[in-house]
Amino acid sequence: MKISLTKKRLIFVIITFIGIGIGLLSMWNTLVQGQVVFGSSDEVPWNILIVAYVFLALMASGMCLVSTFGHALGFQRFGVISKRSLYLAISVLLPALLVLAMDLGRIDRVFYFITSPNLTAPMWWMGATYGIYVIVLLVEFFAVQTKNHRIIKVTSYITLCGAIAATSILGGIFAVVIQRPLWFGGATSVFFVLSALITGIAMLLIATIVTYKVVQQEMSYKLKEVLDYLGKALAILLAVALGFHAWRLITLFYVSSADFQLVLNGEYSILFWGGVISLGLIIPILLLMKNRTGYKLVLAGVFVLIGMFVDKYITIIGGQIVQMSGEVASYSATLTEWGIIIGGIAASVFIYMLGVYKFSLDDPGDKHSNVENLTPSSQKVG
Repeated sequence: MKISLTKKRLIFVIITFIGIGIGLLSMWNTLVQGQVVFGSSDEVPWNILIVAYVFLALMASGMCLVSTFGHALGFQRFGVISKRSLYLAISVLLPALLVLAMDLGRIDRVFYFITSPNLTAPMWWMGATYGIYVIVLLVEFFAVQTKNHRIIKVTSYITLCGAIAATSILGGIFAVVIQRPLWFGGATSVFFVLSALITGIAMLLIATIVTYKVVQQEMSYKLKEVLDYLGKALAILLAVALGFHAWRLITLFYVSSADFQLVLNGEYSILFWGGVISLGLIIPILLLMKNRTGYKLVLAGVFVLIGMFVDKYITIIGGQIVQMSGEVASYSATLTEWGIIIGGIAASVFIYMLGVYKFSLDDPGDKHSNVENLTPSSQKVG
């Protein structure tokens, strides 16, 4: 996909580099001053950088799972989008790991994490799994680029298992903390896997449609058909997530948890009911029920991503602020934290743009599909 650098695209590139610059300045500030530049405290030790890492890591795993539909599971119609979803997963996961490293305050602590393993800690297993996982992702993309089908087959099975394992272990870090009602329970790990698929599909829909709009190329029949299938799947997954939230509230009610009031009608009630339930679940479901045009898919995807980020914020930050004494602590993200997040997102966008420019992220065999034979459902996506 060859891209000429028009004035509008140049402005977009400049904005991306500004975002990366903000991130680099924030990272430097963190390395010089340490964790004092964060809003975390003894009562709330995990800040919004952890929220951003979880959100981005889940998104990457979700897109990796979509790529395995064509590579590992043999659903041939998904082959048209497998390469793009695989590269997008890499584009998101690399900056996510950097955001997590910056939360340590000192980059050298990453090496202590590697050289001093704690085999009884879910957090160590999460780091080790993601470390292996990202290497296999890079190998798989190289194999796809060089058309080495034997390596693609082997690595796709590994990434399929790795995506589920890494995501569920990430959820397990929270699930094993019995003192935190918003975290505890085996369902948390399961919901993290569900969240990964939801955010991954949403991001894949947005990136694919926006890319084709920017480069001003027409989608093929097979790609439109796959995006329509993904839109339907996203609506079903959102309905399942809605049921999960209902049961989480019921569980918190029965155990008489202070977190129930926090989410139901307390400090986070507007974020939960407005951001997670209404904007992130119900409205996208309505948008995806019928007439899934490109505009509706992008809009639904944006709402889903906002809702999922807010959900992870409530889960991680809200899960910490209720203290064992019954008191409720407070937390506010600092400009440095936001700067690192902006830089991480900008870096993901830049890596993806580089991939669009340098590599062909489309299925080569799909470029000359018969567009005239579009089905009514596939014509809606464009």
